[in-house]
Order: sequence, then structure tokens, then C-alpha cells
Amino acid sequence: MTSWSNWGKTAESKASRYLKELDTQDVYDQLDALRDYLGDLTSSFSKIANRRMGHARGRALDTAQEAEELMKDNLAASLVVALGVGVLVGYLIRRGTE
Repeated sequence: MTSWSNWGKTAESKASRYLKELDTQDVYDQLDALRDYLGDLTSSFSKIANRRMGHARGRALDTAQEAEELMKDNLAASLVVALGVGVLVGYLIRRGTE
């Protein structure tokens, strides 16, 4: 047991020596640098995400407008497709409740 006791005392003396040599201002400076780096990183990520989201939103709007124009151009076919989908959904719902 004395070896564990000696090891504990050695570790304690090393830790206290380290803490005496520790420069708290250096630690604060490193934490400030880390905070600034993380702030820059999140800002960059936010800008990229917003840019990509805007691009995706624009493509989705373009696709929706194209689909709307196609439906207007082919009104009769659109009505037949809508009627067919409605009948199919109604059949599936009725079948699921039985």
C-alpha cells in the first residue's frame, strides 16, 4: 500500500507544481481565441446554409411554376389524373376501414 501512497503524493506534488506554473492569462487568451474561432466557424456555416437554402427554395419555386404551367396547358389531362388519384385514394381509404 505504500507504493500507492507514494504515487498519490507524487501525483499531487506534480499537479501543484503544474498549477503554480500555469499562467491564467494565457488560458484566458486561448479561450478567447477559441471563442472567436468558433464564432467565425458558425458564421461561415450559417452563411453557406442560407445561401444553399435560398438556392434550393428558388429551384423548388421554379419547379412548382413549371408544374402549374403544365397543368394549365393540359387542363383536361390534369383533371382526369386528379380524378383518378381521388378515386384511388378513396378506394384505399374505404378498403382500409373495412
